[in-house]
Amino acid sequence: MIDAHTHLHPPRLFAAIRRWFAEKSTWGIEHQPTEPADVAAALRAAGVERFIFFSYAHKPGMARDINEWLAQTARELGGAGIPLATVHPGDPEYVRDLELALDAGCAGLKLHEDVQRVTVDDPRLDPIYKRIAARGGVLLAHVGPIPWSDPIGGAARVECVVQRHPQLKVVVAHMGAPESSAYFALMARHANLYLDTTMAFAPASPFALSFDASQIAAHAGRILYGTDFPNIPYAYGEERVGLERLALSAPELHAILHDNAARLFANFW
Repeated sequence: MIDAHTHLHPPRLFAAIRRWFAEKSTWGIEHQPTEPADVAAALRAAGVERFIFFSYAHKPGMARDINEWLAQTARELGGAGIPLATVHPGDPEYVRDLELALDAGCAGLKLHEDVQRVTVDDPRLDPIYKRIAARGGVLLAHVGPIPWSDPIGGAARVECVVQRHPQLKVVVAHMGAPESSAYFALMARHANLYLDTTMAFAPASPFALSFDASQIAAHAGRILYGTDFPNIPYAYGEERVGLERLALSAPELHAILHDNAARLFANFW
């Protein structure tokens, strides 16, 4: 397996994230590891060959230090984990921040609209997307309901991005919930648009979705396995359990669990 959606954060940031979960949710994730070596060991024990990991700058002034930590962590993990960079367009040199991160080995960018208060179609990100596309990198975007008034939905924002940057490889997290059907329609028109499974199939997930097996089979070549580990309130294997319950063909399941991510990140292994 290749897990295309995992979290590793610098220690102080990870501690703050865990405090947020403890105070604001009932998830009970305190038993899950946070040290990079421990996360990598847990993934390896679960049958994960490689994984994509990231952090995020939720305010200006953080991104460059986080990216340096991500790149150093990837080196310490010996190639088991491939990092995605973070940027914040409120930083004066945010394009340079990305360039430095790509030079250091990051495979693209993770954007989280809700946490970063930045929409995926923000015009300030256009030079970022151009550079990622030119390097064969990937944008992994958490797009969805966000806590302010917005007349345009997430799928519409993503469509703006893929229209402006057709060569950019875009992965929308969490199966694009709650607009999965809109993303399936977009995928028919945009060859570089993908979804990931994160927290959408695990039976114990608070965000579990219901899909017809034929929907997933029809898009099996454009869906990546992802989990959100270690920030999940259930056993790691639950995401795969949910996928296996769909009774996909062996090639379809293997494409989701491994082959699609292997192809998408082939330049960075």
